Amino acid sequence: MKKWLRVLAPVGASIGGLLLLRLLGPDVIDQRQLRDFIEPMGKAAPFAYLFALALRPLTLLPGTLFAAVGGMVFGTLMGTVYALIGSFLASTVVFGIARKLGVRPMKRLAGEHYEALSRAASKHDFQFALLTCINPLLPTDMMLAAAAASGARFWPSIAGIMVGTLPGTFLIVQFGSGLAQGRTIMTLVSGIGLFISLVLGAFLGRRVYRDLNAPVPMPRPEPQLPEPPPAPSTPHDFSLNRKDGLPSIS
Repeated sequence: MKKWLRVLAPVGASIGGLLLLRLLGPDVIDQRQLRDFIEPMGKAAPFAYLFALALRPLTLLPGTLFAAVGGMVFGTLMGTVYALIGSFLASTVVFGIARKLGVRPMKRLAGEHYEALSRAASKHDFQFALLTCINPLLPTDMMLAAAAASGARFWPSIAGIMVGTLPGTFLIVQFGSGLAQGRTIMTLVSGIGLFISLVLGAFLGRRVYRDLNAPVPMPRPEPQLPEPPPAPSTPHDFSLNRKDGLPSIS
């Protein structure tokens, strides 16, 4: 239960903050006013949004907040397109930085789970990225970074992230768009769909989560073979076969 709260707290805070702003001041989150606000940027507005999404992992802010703002400003369709492009850019940044830094920082972050994480990521890069992305209990950025540091391939890992993030991104963008337009039903349906996707993602990705939290088996000591007995000594044959009368040793 504590792990659920720790992971979902940033998402809940972002969505709750947007709802609170809408309730306290409907004019603050209004799609028309938001578009009027970014109108001076002209055609550069989408590029500024994509740039912010690309740098999002460095800010440690949840991607949900950026996706919801994209829906508020650009609408459901273009907001989803921009959010997916931004997710690709952000994943590329995380992958590149983790590959450059290497294994040591990832071992510090993952701790005792690093060996299992590294083994799964290097062997099943697409499936690993997909399941960690749809599971809300697993931090996607850290998992992708660990996969990159473990030698996972770039394109399969990024493809898994993109496929896994598609349903949640669409629902979050639709939620933000409905919130900015004052469409209560649309916002409510998106919120319910988001909750279902989180529960379903946790169910589908439970295998990865269980494997990563399983205790690391201790290596069995190799059985020690008994030492061979010493070789018997060959008895000496003392015989008086020398001419001088002294015994000879054979």
